Amino acid sequence: MRAMEGADESTIGYLSVIFVYLVWLSSILKVFLPNYVVYKPAIPIILFAIFILWTIFPTMMSGQEGMIYNLFFITLPGIVLVTTYNTVLNYGSHKWHFAVFCVMLVMFTVQYVMVYNFINIFDDDSGHLAVSYYALYMLPLVFLCKSKTIRIVATIVATIVILSSLKRSGVVAIVVAIFVYIIINQHVKKRLSPTAILSIIGMLLLFGTFFFVFGSMGEQTVFERFENIGNDNGSGRLVVWEMTIKMISRLDFGALIVGEGYNSVVVNSPVNLSAHNDFLEIIYDYGLIGLALYVCAFLSVCYYTIKMIAAKSVYAPSMAMLMAIYLIQSMLSHIIIYYWASLFMLSFAYLIGNYQRDAGNR
Repeated sequence: MRAMEGADESTIGYLSVIFVYLVWLSSILKVFLPNYVVYKPAIPIILFAIFILWTIFPTMMSGQEGMIYNLFFITLPGIVLVTTYNTVLNYGSHKWHFAVFCVMLVMFTVQYVMVYNFINIFDDDSGHLAVSYYALYMLPLVFLCKSKTIRIVATIVATIVILSSLKRSGVVAIVVAIFVYIIINQHVKKRLSPTAILSIIGMLLLFGTFFFVFGSMGEQTVFERFENIGNDNGSGRLVVWEMTIKMISRLDFGALIVGEGYNSVVVNSPVNLSAHNDFLEIIYDYGLIGLALYVCAFLSVCYYTIKMIAAKSVYAPSMAMLMAIYLIQSMLSHIIIYYWASLFMLSFAYLIGNYQRDAGNR
C-alpha cells in the first residue's frame, strides 16, 4: 500500500467511486425537502463523527502538502455517515435502494476487471488489485435483497474477484463473512433446527467446493500465497508492523498524544508503506486521543451489532457480516484511511438507521 493504495486505481476506475457519491448525494438533497427532520444520532454515529472531527486537528497542524485535498478526504466519510443516517430515519429503506446496491456491485466488479486486464495485458503496475475489496465491501448491502438468487450471484461474483486478486486478507474476510451471515440469518429467522444446521453445512460445503476449485485455477493461486506466507511475512506485514511500532516509539510526547496527521506513516516510513493495520495507523496519524476515540466508536458498533442480533432484526445478518469484514480488514489491511471508508460509513449508517427506525428509537 504505497503512498495511497486506493489512489492507484484512479487512472481507470473513477466512474464507480463517482456513482457511489452520487447515490449518497441523494441523502444531502433530501435535507431541503419539506418536513425533513434532524434526529439525534445513535451512539456509534456520534462517536465516529467525533473521531472524524478530531482527525482534522492533527492534519491541519502537520502542515502537509495537499492540505485541502486531505481535509476533504478525511471529513467526507463523516458527512456521508451523518447525512445517510438521518435520511434513513426520515424515509426508511426502499426497493430502489437494493437495485442501486446491486448496480454498485456490478460497477465495482467492472472496475476491477478493467484494472486486472490493464495490469496483465500491459504488464503495468500502475493499477492495484486492492480494488477487488470494493466487491467484498458491497456484499452486506447487497445481501439485504430478498432474492436468494441475487445473493448467490453476488457471492459468486465477489468470490471470483477476491480469489483472482490473490488478496489473502480478502479471502479470509469473505469466508468468515459468509459463514457469519448464514449463522446469524438462521438465528434471526429462528431456523436453527437440526434440519437447518444440515442445510447450513450443505451450503458451506457447496461454497467451499466452488472456492477450492476456482481458487486452484491459474498459474499462481491464492492457496500458494497462503503456503508462502512464512516466506514473505504476509506480504511484508510483519516488517511494516515492526517499522510502524518503532516509528511510534520515537514520537515525542506531544506527537504521541495528538498524532502526525493524515497518512503520515507512508510519508515518514523508510519503506514508504502504510501501517497495514488501522490501530497502528491511527496511533501514529492521530495520536492516543485519536486511538481512544476510534476504539470507543468501534466498540459501540460492536455493541449495536450484538443488540441487533439479540433483537433478531432483519438487518442483523448484514450488520454482523459487515462487522466481520471490518474487523479483519482493520487488523490486516486498512479501512479508515482509504476511499472505501465512505462506503463503510454509508453501510453503518444505513443498517443502524433502519434498525433504529424499525425499533421506533428515532
